[in-house]
Amino acid sequence: MRTRSQVDFWISLIIWLTVLIIAISMLIVPKQLLIYSIVIGLICIIFLLWIYFGTYYEFKKDYLYCKSGPFFERIYYNKIKSIKLSNNMLASMALSAKRIEIKQHSKNYFTGTTLISPKNREIFMNELISRCKFLD
Repeated sequence: MRTRSQVDFWISLIIWLTVLIIAISMLIVPKQLLIYSIVIGLICIIFLLWIYFGTYYEFKKDYLYCKSGPFFERIYYNKIKSIKLSNNMLASMALSAKRIEIKQHSKNYFTGTTLISPKNREIFMNELISRCKFLD
């Protein structure tokens, strides 16, 4: 089962305004820098849109697969220590402030905590809990 990330309006607005500003900036640079501006601008735009359209979560047999653009993580069900609803705004694989916080065994706070924002997070969280037989 694959679920796309919920996207808050304000995050969507930030991404699309940034894409627009980059696109406009690519066109108003001096002629000598035009080719560099286009290359760098297109790389930035592609990266932002890859994250915007490519953030999802998928239940696999043994792990939860989280993907956000070029970034991905496999969270093995038997390594999950806790799952809870969160509004933590740390950088993460989430495009919404309404998140699920997943903590894993044998990792510290920053490398062992993953924040995700699936659509229908309560249903998603219940499905995830049902796959984790060893929650404390």
